[in-house]
Amino acid sequence: MSANKIPLFKDWVPHWLAAITIFAILLTSLFSFALYSSNAASAMGYYGIEPTDVQYSIVLMYAAAVAFLALDFRIIKYITARKYLLAGLIANAATYLVCFYTKNWDLFMICRFLQGVACALLCSIVLHLIFPRLHPSRSRVIGYTIFYFGLQMSIPLCAIYCTLVVDIVDFNWLFYGLNVVMLPVVLLVLVTMNAKARFHKRLPLYQVDWIGYVLYTLLCLDIGFVLVYGQKLNWFGHPLISCGCIAGSLLLVTFVLREMRLKRPLINLRLFTIKHFTIGLLLLATFYILKGTTGILYQYLENVLGVAPLHFIPIWGANILGIGVGMFITSRFILEGKSLLHLILSGFFLLALFYLYMLRTISTTGETTSFIFPLFAYGISTGILFVPLVVFTLSSVPPAMAFNASLLGIFSRFIGFCASISINNYLQLYTKSAVREKVREFVTVINPQLSRTVNGLEKAYAYAGNDALHESAGASAHLNKLLAQQIFARSVRDYFDYMLIACVILIFLLFLLPCMTNVVLSFRRGSTPV
Repeated sequence: MSANKIPLFKDWVPHWLAAITIFAILLTSLFSFALYSSNAASAMGYYGIEPTDVQYSIVLMYAAAVAFLALDFRIIKYITARKYLLAGLIANAATYLVCFYTKNWDLFMICRFLQGVACALLCSIVLHLIFPRLHPSRSRVIGYTIFYFGLQMSIPLCAIYCTLVVDIVDFNWLFYGLNVVMLPVVLLVLVTMNAKARFHKRLPLYQVDWIGYVLYTLLCLDIGFVLVYGQKLNWFGHPLISCGCIAGSLLLVTFVLREMRLKRPLINLRLFTIKHFTIGLLLLATFYILKGTTGILYQYLENVLGVAPLHFIPIWGANILGIGVGMFITSRFILEGKSLLHLILSGFFLLALFYLYMLRTISTTGETTSFIFPLFAYGISTGILFVPLVVFTLSSVPPAMAFNASLLGIFSRFIGFCASISINNYLQLYTKSAVREKVREFVTVINPQLSRTVNGLEKAYAYAGNDALHESAGASAHLNKLLAQQIFARSVRDYFDYMLIACVILIFLLFLLPCMTNVVLSFRRGSTPV
C-alpha cells in the first residue's frame, strides 16, 4: 500500500479520540499567536518595550504564518504527516524554551518568526485532517466552523491562561506552561497517528519558488512595520516609514511581475480578475478592521473602571460562548440553504448594536457585569460573520484555484489585522487629542466648578488626616487622575462612534452589491479555508 493510502490515524483510534487530537493540535498552534493579544502590559514590563513593539511582535508572527502557508503547499507533499507535525511541535517547544531563559528582545523576535512558521505548519495539517473526516456535502461548512471556532476562541482562552499564570508566577513562566501543555499533544500524535501516512503522493521539492517566498515574506513584514509604527513615527515625517513604503512598493511590483511570469507561481494572482472574489477579499479585510475593537475596550475597563485582570475572565468566557453560539447557528443556516446575504447582514447588524451599546454604556463609572452580555453578543456577531464571508469569497473560484484563493484570503485578513492596529493607534491619539482640547476650554481658573471640585478634594484629604501641603498635592493629583479618566472614557466613546458609522456604511453598501444576492454556493471538496 502506498504511503498516501495509509490511514492517518491507526485503526484502533476511535473517532472521538482523533477529534480531540486534531483540536488539541489546533489550539497548540494558535496559543503562541494569541499570547500577547490581551497581555501586552506584562510583556512591556518584562522586556522593557513599548506598546507598538508588542503589536509588531504579533504582526511578525502573523506575517511569517501568512508567507509560509504559500510554501507549505509543496512541503506537505514531500514529508510524511506525522513527521511534519512533530517538526512543528518541536520548533514551537524549542522557541518557548529560548523565550523562557532569555530577555533579549531581538532573540525573542526571531523566535516569534519561527513560531509563525510553526503555526502555519500546524494549522495546515489540521485543515488536512479535518476535511477528509467529514461528509462531502458538509465538509466545507463544518470544516470552516471547527477551524475558525478554534481560531477565534484561542485569543480569549489564551488571555485567561496568561492572566492566571502571571497572577501566580513571573511572565516568562508562560512559555514553560505552554511547553507543559504541549507534552500531552505530542504524546497523542505519537500514539494515535501512523508514522508512514501521507496526505498526498510524495512529490520532490523541485521548481519551488523560493525567491518568491522570500519576496512575499519581506513584503508582509514591511507592510506590518509601516502600519504598526507609522503613527508613532509620524508617518512620512520619519525616514524609516518613507523607506519602508518605497521598499514595500518595490517588493510588491517585483513579486507581482515574477508571479505573473512563472509557470508554477507561489500564488496565482490572476484570481484578482474574478470580481466576486475581489469583493470577498475586501469584505474580509473590512471585517478584521471592524472586529479589532476589543483591545481598546479592555484598556478602558482596566484604566478607567480599575478592573483587575482576573475579573476579565467572565468577560472572556462570555466571548468564547458567543463565538460558539454564532458559529453553530451559522453552520446550520448555511447547510439549510439560507440566504448568505441575510447571514452577513445579521452579523454586521449585531456588530453595530454592540457599538451602539458601548456608546450608551461607557462612562467613568460602571460594573464588570455590564460588559458580559455585550461581549457575548460581540462573540455571536463575529461567529456569524466568519464562515459566510469565507464561503462567499470562495464561491466563485474554480476548484483548481481554491488553494491560491485561500492564500490570498489569508493575506487580506493579515492586511485587515494590520490596518486595524494602524487605525486604532491613530483614532486613539486623534480622539484623545480632540477631547483634551475640549477639556482645556472648560477646565480653567475662571470656571467656578473647578475651584469647587478642588476645594472638595482638599477637604476630603484633610479629613483623612493629611497636612495642608499633602492635601493640596493629593487633591491636584486626584484631579489630574479624574481628568485623565474622563478624557480616556470620552475618547473611547468617540472611537466606537467612528466604528458604528463605518459599520452602518458597510451594511448600506452590502444592499447595493448585486453579487451578494446572486451568489451561488457550491460546496466543493478539496478546497481549503481562507
